[in-house]
Amino acid sequence: MLSVRFSYICTRSIKKNLKEPKMKTRILQILGVAAIATMGMTSCDTADACKDVECGDYGTCLDGVCVCDAGFSGTNCDVENRAAFIGTANLSGTVACGTTGNGTISSTATTFSAGSGMTKLVMNLGGSLAITCTVTSPTSFTVDNQTIDTYTYGGTGSLSGTTLNVNLTEQDPSVPETCTYTLSGTL
Repeated sequence: MLSVRFSYICTRSIKKNLKEPKMKTRILQILGVAAIATMGMTSCDTADACKDVECGDYGTCLDGVCVCDAGFSGTNCDVENRAAFIGTANLSGTVACGTTGNGTISSTATTFSAGSGMTKLVMNLGGSLAITCTVTSPTSFTVDNQTIDTYTYGGTGSLSGTTLNVNLTEQDPSVPETCTYTLSGTL
């Protein structure tokens, strides 16, 4: 609002004083100096925005902000996303199958370990079924679509505090049906 008013007053004064040759020259000189000063103030910012930014071994600074490598997060890229998932949980919940019926799953020991690559996690259900997952943030993962012994798996997982929730789908081509496991436990 102030700049619009200032512009209006200056324009009005310029038009009024342009009739006088000395004033015309003086006003043009002032406007020229103002234009040069304005360009100098806005176009010569050469400060390095990344000068004091530390992104560690797993990030790169871009315009003063760390851009983290896959599998890492945090202001300085110092949080390994899968670290919160590594451990053992006793998962329990329900299973819903279209043909063979529904059921309850009670306390299945499930271990989570680091997989190959910084975003991979291996979920080992009951010590007999190792399913590969991809960690997408410090609090979530997706179950990679994969076939193990003719069964195809997929799904998601999330962590809230120490509570782990897993939704797992299992397609059985021999029936055929898809079972959905809804599991939770403390990690």
